[in-house]
Amino acid sequence: MVTEGKLTEPRYVELLDAYLRSKGSTATVRSIGVGRDPLRVVTKCLEHRDRNRGTEKAFDHCVCLVDVDRHDSLREAAELAEREGVLLLVSNLKFEVWLRWHRENKRSVLSSAQLDQKCEELGLIKDKALSPRFPIADVHRACEIARSADPAMRPNRAGPDPSSAVPILVDLLQTGTRPRT
Repeated sequence: MVTEGKLTEPRYVELLDAYLRSKGSTATVRSIGVGRDPLRVVTKCLEHRDRNRGTEKAFDHCVCLVDVDRHDSLREAAELAEREGVLLLVSNLKFEVWLRWHRENKRSVLSSAQLDQKCEELGLIKDKALSPRFPIADVHRACEIARSADPAMRPNRAGPDPSSAVPILVDLLQTGTRPRT
């Protein structure tokens, strides 16, 4: 798992992994925060995949979490991910859309600053860090909202604003099976 964010996304993935393991999931997640643009995230994922191929650290699945958030390289990143078999999961406008859906079923289009403020008001984040009491148990509710916001959800594409393809990661962690694309 390679993420664009260096703090929020890796911490969320750790929480999600721990929560799903407590419910019987057997996936193991290694999260790497890159913090650049989507193309750099996919490239870094491929570097890790290729370096670990044939070793005990080899990946079963390669997943990248990125935002739409003003990135010109998103289309190129999606094409590379598609060619290389990487699941590029895009949040539009950004990952905080996904976090918000753990607390409320609202699909209003917000600016980046408004979304940050809303997530802070809801007690989800503070200075890009997840709240110690983040409501991870509401992940399935968030999945329902995300699927409703983007019925055509699939990897390697940006959905409408707001949307997030993170439910694909949740499914992967629970079943170990890649979605059909």
